[in-house]
Amino acid sequence: MPLNMAEKFAKFKRYVLWLYSLYELNTQIAICEPWEKVFCHILLGSCISLILYASYAYVPGYCLRLVGFLIPPAATNISDTFNNIKCAAADGICSSSESFLT
Repeated sequence: MPLNMAEKFAKFKRYVLWLYSLYELNTQIAICEPWEKVFCHILLGSCISLILYASYAYVPGYCLRLVGFLIPPAATNISDTFNNIKCAAADGICSSSESFLT
């Protein structure tokens, strides 16, 4: 018998709550007080966001190449982009005005 929308939502909600409790038990946050939990969540979230930002801002070539390896149709476009950027030997300035930091 197919599940209706309310049952599917309730099942999904139970699954998310189970994942959250698993996260709390594995990181030992379950034994903390509520204000300590908030502090740990903020600390963990800011560390993950800083790592993601740094990998995007400072290592864009590697990130794009990784995306190219993970998504096969985009791999040919990314490798073409890298091959099309030619730098002038005398000036040391790239002929392409494309910037990955903007």
